[in-house]
Amino acid sequence: MPKLNTAARPEGRDLIALAQKLARDAERHALLSASLASQADRLMIAGLKQLERRAATHAGANRSA
Repeated sequence: MPKLNTAARPEGRDLIALAQKLARDAERHALLSASLASQADRLMIAGLKQLERRAATHAGANRSA
């Protein structure tokens, strides 16, 4: 975040520019967070499918024994 000169009061344009930068940063972080959450969901589903396949394979092996 840019440092504002503490000796002088920030002008309206400075405050608007800072607010715009913060809004862009927040949007960037929100998009990244959503992307990571989506990737975590896909990994969770892939892991669950593997566990289900192993369980089905294991159950099938027990029936034939």
